[in-house]
Amino acid sequence: MSDEKPALFIPGIGQRGMTALHFAAYCGDGEELVRCIAAGMDPNKKDKYRGYTTLHWLADMSATAGPRLEMMRMLVQAGADINARSNDGASVLSLARSAGSQAGDDLAAELVTLGAQS
Repeated sequence: MSDEKPALFIPGIGQRGMTALHFAAYCGDGEELVRCIAAGMDPNKKDKYRGYTTLHWLADMSATAGPRLEMMRMLVQAGADINARSNDGASVLSLARSAGSQAGDDLAAELVTLGAQS
């Protein structure tokens, strides 16, 4: 048995398939998200780390700062799939619900209103 610890993933553009749009969602950077959408970036592209879409990153990091509800609405308007699943089957709704924050609760409520599945 090896004593080596798995390498910690430090998110960044180009790291394990993370795009600028993924990173904007991860950081809660609404202005960068708008620029990426305007440039035609695909909100449904999955990263190579967990198979997260932009909405997965937005929900998973919803306990951190940023206009996440407004960002989610922009992503949905740009065609983001609210029912996308990550590689391990996690839904955007389940990530928002497990965030343990008001922003996560707000995202979850809006996702349910839009018809998201757990």
